[in-house]
Amino acid sequence: MEGIIIYPTKQRLILVLIVVVLLAVAVWIFYATRSFDGSSLWMLVALPILFPLLRAVYLLIQNKPRLVISDEDIVVNTKKPWKVRFADVEAFSPVTYRGYSLIEIRYKKESLYWKPEDEIEEGRKERMLSTESPGAPYEIRADGLSIKSQELLDLLNAWLPKRPNA
Repeated sequence: MEGIIIYPTKQRLILVLIVVVLLAVAVWIFYATRSFDGSSLWMLVALPILFPLLRAVYLLIQNKPRLVISDEDIVVNTKKPWKVRFADVEAFSPVTYRGYSLIEIRYKKESLYWKPEDEIEEGRKERMLSTESPGAPYEIRADGLSIKSQELLDLLNAWLPKRPNA
């Protein structure tokens, strides 16, 4: 099968960019209408606006794929990329955690990553708080992608039967 590349949605980044630009314009208008020199105050207000603006522009330009699906595995690109081998997976299932749409990875019992369901649920909070690889190796965040979470779930589960020894 040919590989599939899934990118993050641009809508959220564009919305952040618009909000930050509108906020910057509002602050600029506010200080432009004042007759005092508040250059140090301007810097205190401008710097917090500048960082999200630059990050949004960087992410829009970067266009880094979030998921790369091949015949053997899924590469989940977070700060620290990680892989899910199809040979180790029994099934994928939907999970919602604190408003996030997740795809839970259920590993086969012979896999090194297999754990009982209650242990996986207990560790979810810690995994989702990880800044390097949130959810790894038991959940994939499915919101904020260019594909709907149910479509991604169907795609991943459809990929499994086509694998040898699955």
